[in-house]
Amino acid sequence: MIARWMTATVCLLLPCAGVASCLPRGYGLAAKYPGDAGIEQDTAVVLYEGFELKELSQLRDRWSDVKNEGGKALSLDDVVPAGSAGRQSLRVTATRGVNTGGYVFTVLKPGYDRLFLRFYVKFAADYGFDHHFCSLSGEPAPPSYPVGRAGIRPDNYWGTGIEPTTISPQSYPAKEFRPPGMWHFYTYWPEMRSFENEDGTGTQFFGNDFEPIGPVVAPRDRWICVEIMVQMNSAPERTDGEQALWIDGKLAAHFAPGVPVGYWLRDVFRNDAKKGEPFEGLRWRRDMRVNVNKVKLENYVSESAFERSDAYAKAHPGFPVNARRSMVWFDQVVVSTEYIGPIKAG
Repeated sequence: MIARWMTATVCLLLPCAGVASCLPRGYGLAAKYPGDAGIEQDTAVVLYEGFELKELSQLRDRWSDVKNEGGKALSLDDVVPAGSAGRQSLRVTATRGVNTGGYVFTVLKPGYDRLFLRFYVKFAADYGFDHHFCSLSGEPAPPSYPVGRAGIRPDNYWGTGIEPTTISPQSYPAKEFRPPGMWHFYTYWPEMRSFENEDGTGTQFFGNDFEPIGPVVAPRDRWICVEIMVQMNSAPERTDGEQALWIDGKLAAHFAPGVPVGYWLRDVFRNDAKKGEPFEGLRWRRDMRVNVNKVKLENYVSESAFERSDAYAKAHPGFPVNARRSMVWFDQVVVSTEYIGPIKAG
């Protein structure tokens, strides 16, 4: 316990380059478990998945819902992150005209006011664009399967996805990134903004955009350690909720009361230290029964995403993009009440 406290304290004393707040970074809980071996036994760990299965069908014993359309989206593979004590990962493949990929999803009982989700992901060397990726979310008494509510402003639920995006609306004209894109939060909550008017009012509500202060591009053909944190607001009337992102143990973004500085334009929070105001924080809930109780790992590639990949490939003939198949690998998934950090090599 002392070692864990010391790790967090050292991290908190480090300067926060590019981010106006300090949270732990580097090795966290994982430092106690080289290769992640035995990490599932830690009292802070809520869920662990290393995909060390004899049969793919065993996923249904460990997750409340699994999407593997036609048995062609999910498979076990022997590709694993460096330093991992495991020998297998989960490969998720979207094939144009056959399926849109797949996912594993589960409900976390009884739910938590703060959770960290860490996973390793590897995009194929020719990966194009996706539609949606991985998420944390919450609502009272959730069903055992994910429910889509696109275009609707939440009443008694919330959700935030961490996913690569092609276009960054942080500036005008919007900047385009090569596949798979740059990391951002795609967030639904009861006080989200609409894209329809500059002041955020409207009748249609799609995920609001929260991005790191400096773009963090997702590379292909190598393992990436992705970790997100959600902290619920402490009372119905307070806006002290938070969300944060780490990439390979480096704090990339933190949205909390006072940080970062910027301004709202339609459904985008634009980072701008010169003319903005400190971020107001997030009121994730007005009902204290709402907490963090759902997690999903997903590679969802719609037909429109394949069309964007196709268009990009034609416009950039020297850059390999597969417009027929999109493949990723997931491994070493940990959900914890404490910061986890990258795998500590044994």
